[in-house]
Amino acid sequence: MNIDGSIILEGGANRGIFTAGVLDFLMEKDIFFNNIIGVSAGASNGLNYASHQIGRSKRTIMITNKKDRYIHKSKFLTSSILDMDKLFVDFPERLFPYDYNSFIKYKNDVELVATNCLTGGCEYLKIDPFKRNMESCRASCSMPLAAPVVQINSIPYVDGSVSNSIPLDRAQEKKHKIIFLVLTQKKGYVKEQAGKLSKFLIKAKYGKYPKVIEDLDNRANRYNNRLAEINRLEEEGKVFVIRPKVDTISHLEQDVKVLGDFYNHGYSLIENRFDDFLSYIKNNLN
Repeated sequence: MNIDGSIILEGGANRGIFTAGVLDFLMEKDIFFNNIIGVSAGASNGLNYASHQIGRSKRTIMITNKKDRYIHKSKFLTSSILDMDKLFVDFPERLFPYDYNSFIKYKNDVELVATNCLTGGCEYLKIDPFKRNMESCRASCSMPLAAPVVQINSIPYVDGSVSNSIPLDRAQEKKHKIIFLVLTQKKGYVKEQAGKLSKFLIKAKYGKYPKVIEDLDNRANRYNNRLAEINRLEEEGKVFVIRPKVDTISHLEQDVKVLGDFYNHGYSLIENRFDDFLSYIKNNLN
């Protein structure tokens, strides 16, 4: 079933394993959206969904071989916590091959949200499957303080969540009646303002990008306001939302058992709510 609507995938680094469970279930049911909007880890999830690769997101997050791990917390002060070359070169080309041919075949509209460091605005990037290039996804996933700024066509980018964590507005611009959101925090979550240490580190790293600092200063308020809007629309039956019902995991979680449980939680939630999902589709297509 191809649905004329948007699926919006929130980020959250390894919390994206929850989203992987949701998307694997949808793929098993052969349900796909014409428009896929992914932010940060949600961008990676969205690309795997677009190429119909069941299980790939799970395998790239639940790393069982230590030499393939891409999170190195000990490097926080010296370089980058995230090994971005491993994630966006080694993984798609060698360790967990990405199926570019399948991506081309299915022709989904996949938008990867990244933040332009010069303007502070969010941009909707795409990959070029013919060039086998994942730089747009790397930009979307360039997590603040954990990964380097990414240059694309001489424009510096950071993580899409810096400017637009849950791009509901993008789907609304497209006038889509069907909007499915996969969030990685449970209902009632409130994002807190960054503490003094975080603000100090942000200014030290992004000092030449004042718009990024401004975005990060306003991030919590913007995020909480967006959640309030989503909750209202969900109550009105205008959007369909899947989010955890248990306490979420750390965004840098590496324990395979913990990750596996969170994956299964996402899979089970959409499985149990599948009839509700189909009813939502039917009601909003009329």
